[in-house]
Amino acid sequence: MAQAYSMEGFEIRIDGHVLEMRTEGTRTAAMGRDPGRSFQSFMANSDIGGIVFDVRGAQYEFTDFEWEERARVLARLCHHVPTAIICRPDQTGQVARITEQIDARGGVALACRSRQAARTWLDSRVPSNVTG
Repeated sequence: MAQAYSMEGFEIRIDGHVLEMRTEGTRTAAMGRDPGRSFQSFMANSDIGGIVFDVRGAQYEFTDFEWEERARVLARLCHHVPTAIICRPDQTGQVARITEQIDARGGVALACRSRQAARTWLDSRVPSNVTG
């Protein structure tokens, strides 16, 4: 299976045992279908021990209800592995809903401002020999 996949507005790649997904541009709730399917495929077919979402380049045009639904879906998909979300200061409230939902499902999540911070945190939690 490919170790990277990109489409307009998002990119997914595997770096070690960490799945990294980056989104950019204007994003609406309807745009989540293709990235969601790709994300689920990577999760199902790779030895993933951690996840990094980099949303700094994205501008989300979601209603409060749509954002809450997205937070629940992401939490359901990610709660079983440590998840770091890299965001801008103005995205803190939105990202907090995702981390809260992951935590509520017994997972661990971190909101941070840089890839370095995300990887340092994940590297302390992801075994180097993850086996699905």
